[in-house]
Amino acid sequence: MARPSPAVDRVVAVLNFLAAHPDEGFTLSELARHLDLNKATAHSLLNALSDAGYVIRHPSRLTYTLGPALVVLGNAAAAGSPALDFARDEMRTLAETFELECLATAEVGDDMVILARSGVPGRLRTLDDLVQIGRRLPLVPPLGTVFRAWAGDDEIERWLALLERTAGDDEIERYRQGLHAARRRGYVVGLEADPRATLGRALAQLADDDRGARVRDVVESLVDDLGHDEYILVDLQSTSNYFVNHVVAPVFDSNGGVALAISLAGFRGRMSGADIERHGRALRDACDRVTRAIHGRAPEQAA
Repeated sequence: MARPSPAVDRVVAVLNFLAAHPDEGFTLSELARHLDLNKATAHSLLNALSDAGYVIRHPSRLTYTLGPALVVLGNAAAAGSPALDFARDEMRTLAETFELECLATAEVGDDMVILARSGVPGRLRTLDDLVQIGRRLPLVPPLGTVFRAWAGDDEIERWLALLERTAGDDEIERYRQGLHAARRRGYVVGLEADPRATLGRALAQLADDDRGARVRDVVESLVDDLGHDEYILVDLQSTSNYFVNHVVAPVFDSNGGVALAISLAGFRGRMSGADIERHGRALRDACDRVTRAIHGRAPEQAA
C-alpha cells in the first residue's frame, strides 16, 4: 500500500477543520495551534489554498474560511451523488412530523461524515456540540452500526474485531445479534448509555483539536466504554420502555451498498417499543423512497 503524503494530510486537515467550523474564521496562528503545524508550514499551505480559491482570507480580521472554489467541487460531488438531494425533503418531513432532528451521514474512508441536518437545533442531548455539517466521526463500534449491518460478512467481522481488545466473546456476539436485528427491522435503534454523555463532550473538545491519528486513538479509547453497555437494541418489545438516543436507516445505492444513512435524534424521556416501531417504520419508508428515487437496491436485490 502506498505511503500517505504528509503534505496532502496537512491540506486535508486544514480543509476538514474549516469545514467543521463553517461559521468561524481562524487566524494563521490559531490554525497552526489547532492542527499542530508550525507557522511556516501553515502559511505555505494557506497561501496555496488561497491561490486556488479553496480558502479566503479576511482583509481586516486576517482570518481564514472556506473559499468559493469549494462550492464548485461540492456541486460536482452532489451531481455525482444525488441521494442527498432526494433525502432533504424526506428529512424535513420527518423532522416536522416527529418534532425531532434529522441527520444525513455518509461513509468516507474510515469515518462517517455529517452531510445535512433538518429540524430544530439543540434537540440533541449529548452530541449537540459535535453535530455540525462536515463533522467526521470514526467508524469504530458501536459508531457506524448502520453502515455495517448491511455489509458483507468479512467487513462486519473486521468492524467487530475493533472491539476485541476490550470486549469478551459474549459481548461481541451481542453486537452481531444487534446487526442482524437491525437488518431484519430495516433500521437501527441506538440506546442512550451513561458513557455517551462523556463521549459526546470529549468528542466535541477533540473535534476542535483535530490532530489526526492522536485524536482517533483517544476517540477509539472512549468508544470502548460504550461497548460495555447495551447500545444496539436487539430485542424490541412493544410493551417495554426504552431510553432511545437515535433511530437510523440506510439508503442503498445501485450496488446494494449504503449510500447514505438518515437518522432521527433528540428523543426525550422513555419511549414505548410500539412508539419506537412507529418512528422506525416511518424512517425506513422514507429511506426506501430515496433508494427508489436514485434507482438503488437493497443488498439482497442487487446481486
